[in-house]
Amino acid sequence: MKNNQVHYKMYKAKKNIVYAGLMTTATLAGLTLTNVNNTEVHADVANQPAVTATTSSASAASTTSAASNVSSDVASQAQEKVNAASDAVTAASSAVVTTSAANSTAQENVAAAKSAATSTAQSNANSTSAVASSAFNDYSAAKSTASAATDASTNIAAAYNQFKDGKTDNALNAAQAAVNEAQKLYGNNSSQAQAAENVINAINEYNQNPTVSNKGKAVDALNAYEKYANEQIVSAQKALDEANANQANLQKQLDAALSAQAQAKTALDNAKLAVNLDALKKAYEEASANAEKATTALNNANNTLSAAQKALDEARNAQTAAADQLGTTNPDMSALQKAANDAQTKVNETGNALEEANADLKTAQGNYDAAANRQTVASDAYTKAVADLDAAKAAEQKAKDAFDAAEEAYVNEPNEWNDAAQQQAKDAWDTASAAVTKAQQAFDEANTALNGAQTEVNAAGETLENAKTRQKAAQDAHDAAVNAQTAAADKLAAAKAYATASANVNKASEDFANAQAAQQKAQAAYDEAMNAQTAAADKLGTTNPDVAALQKAYDDASTAANQAGAKLEDAKAALAKQNQKVADAQKAYDDATAKVNDATKSLEDAKAATKKAQDTFNQNNEFATDAAAAYNELKADHAENALNAAQAMLNKVQKVYGYNAPQTDAAEALVSALKDYYLNPTTPADKTATLNKIQAAQDVFNNLVKDANAAKDAAEAKYQDAQKNADAAKAILDRVNNGDFSDFPAVKDAEDAQKLAQTNYDNALANLKNAQANLDLANANLEAAKKAASEKPADKPSTGEQGNKGKDNTNTTDSNKDQKTNDTVKDNGAVVNDTKKSEATVATPADKKAAATTSVTRAEYKAANNQNGTKAETLPQTGNESGVAAIALGAAAAMFGLGLAGKKREY
Repeated sequence: MKNNQVHYKMYKAKKNIVYAGLMTTATLAGLTLTNVNNTEVHADVANQPAVTATTSSASAASTTSAASNVSSDVASQAQEKVNAASDAVTAASSAVVTTSAANSTAQENVAAAKSAATSTAQSNANSTSAVASSAFNDYSAAKSTASAATDASTNIAAAYNQFKDGKTDNALNAAQAAVNEAQKLYGNNSSQAQAAENVINAINEYNQNPTVSNKGKAVDALNAYEKYANEQIVSAQKALDEANANQANLQKQLDAALSAQAQAKTALDNAKLAVNLDALKKAYEEASANAEKATTALNNANNTLSAAQKALDEARNAQTAAADQLGTTNPDMSALQKAANDAQTKVNETGNALEEANADLKTAQGNYDAAANRQTVASDAYTKAVADLDAAKAAEQKAKDAFDAAEEAYVNEPNEWNDAAQQQAKDAWDTASAAVTKAQQAFDEANTALNGAQTEVNAAGETLENAKTRQKAAQDAHDAAVNAQTAAADKLAAAKAYATASANVNKASEDFANAQAAQQKAQAAYDEAMNAQTAAADKLGTTNPDVAALQKAYDDASTAANQAGAKLEDAKAALAKQNQKVADAQKAYDDATAKVNDATKSLEDAKAATKKAQDTFNQNNEFATDAAAAYNELKADHAENALNAAQAMLNKVQKVYGYNAPQTDAAEALVSALKDYYLNPTTPADKTATLNKIQAAQDVFNNLVKDANAAKDAAEAKYQDAQKNADAAKAILDRVNNGDFSDFPAVKDAEDAQKLAQTNYDNALANLKNAQANLDLANANLEAAKKAASEKPADKPSTGEQGNKGKDNTNTTDSNKDQKTNDTVKDNGAVVNDTKKSEATVATPADKKAAATTSVTRAEYKAANNQNGTKAETLPQTGNESGVAAIALGAAAAMFGLGLAGKKREY
């Protein structure tokens, strides 16, 4: 308080007192520099002990004169340390705010990452659980279908065994149970139900005729005998035909002999008369032309027949290929067309469902995108609110620090200026606090809006996933319907192709038959033409007669004969030669006539053989007629009459062929069969056909059971896979609910980042604490230095005026302390680090606590500085200069001060 009054008086003293103070300060500085020798001040010294305000016994033992001389310099240095420590506190506070904001952001990122991981795990668990549930339902349905199909198949097998054992009622009951199962499983009008009903129909059909008449055996015996009789007739007919053929052959031989005879007659006539060769040649040429035409027609017919055969083969191959593709040769076109129409209807239905699912998916996607956009806007607003809140808090802290400084200044020097400054600082602090409140409110609103937006995003996301699931199910159903429609259309097309191929086969068969008939007709014409040509050639005697040469020879002979008339001997010789030719021709004619006679005899023998064969044929016809009579009697259920007719026929056969002939054995077998039927008219009916029908139905249901079991196994495998996925997703969700986010690397990354931010924040707090401790220590040292500077030395007498001067000089020195600038000193070894580099370390001295509490002397302080191993920057020294100039300066200052002292003071 006293120092504040002195400052106020100095202000009123104006120039003179200021000048006196300056000179006094210069004097004291000169004395201080004179006495402080070999003192080195380092601008950047780490790990040096702080000088505390506590004066130990060692400092008390120091000379009071030295303390008086250096008090002003120590106060100046202490003020610089206070300033440096204050700057360090400000920097540390800024670092704390920055790292606090980064830590909050990191914590929010961790919470967001955990929330996203929890949402993802929950969504995955829900979706996989839904898939597993759907797969289980499919498996249950497939299992139920397989069980029902197995039951139906088992009932049909029971019906087969019961019917086979003669228990038709039990078989009907089992078959009815199979029908009920098939109708329940496949529908009343399904092919599977019809297959089961076929079993009932087959059993009922058998029940209508449970026994079989032995009449069939008798009929079979009659048919067998009729077949045998027919074979005998055929044999007799063959013998008759052979006899007729032999007769015809002999007739041909006779005809040939007659022809030869005629030819011989012709040769005889030719020998006697001149032959007109022109007519023979013309007939041969006409026959040859006809034969050539017939050959061409035959070749054309053969080509046509070959083409028809090829077309028929191709049509049959196409028909076979179509049947192979269709799987049957008797397709039900109406059923196939109905299946195609039903498949198309299913495609239309699933297509409509797919369009609706796509529309729902699009709507859900739009809602989700809108919610995500709102979330983004809310997140940006939240980030801005956080930044604004942090800035407002920083400003509030700064305003509070300014208020604390103003309040301290007012406490230290209560005047109107400091009071106004304090009030202004208080207003600024209130304004900053109001800004913090407003920023906090904005932050709370932004946080609420962000949470609401996140809730909307979660709900929209769940709706979107459900829409995706429904769309996928609709897509799968539509794809299955399209595949079924394609298969039905392919089967219908194959059936149509088979029908077309069958029509082509019929057409090709008809064309082939026509071509074959035409070829046969052409062949007959060809044979006729060739025979005519051969006959003409035979008449001509050659296939290439030289009519001109023959005519010329004839003319030459005529000429020679005319010329020979002149000579009798020649004429006689020529006549004898001609007579010989006539005799030779006559002999040839006679030989031919003998052959005709022989051929005529052979023909008569053949006619006798033919008559015998005809008699045999007639007898066989009679036996066949008797057998037919017996058959008619049996057909009319006159078993006794049939047996009598057969016995009468046996008697006739025995008379004709004897008792050991094959014909007799056949007749006896017929009589024996008719006798058996007469004695045992009926036997139980054959069950083979009915059992085959039941087996056919059994085969149908065996295939259905096989397919159903395969579908069940596939559904079970799909369910097992889906359940595994659901269990895995549930395990992840359980781990997340238990706080284990190891399945989500993003959470670990966020936690690592938050740990680093927390470390930076903790380090910043530690740095701030250390800086604040250094500031407190520096303030304590400054107060101690000020106190030491204001007190008089113990070894000098003092007057009130001199004491006031000393105080004034001291305060003047204190008021001018900010004119000195030194490099920033890192007090007490505390290091404020840049948290933005994500590296936070607090460098403290090895014995920080001791440095903060131990009192040291000036000598110890100097010794500590001399022992520092770092590169120290030595400030310019003033205390080691020559003392002469300092003494002179001090004397001049003292004289000037004494002159001022004589003036009248105005305070």
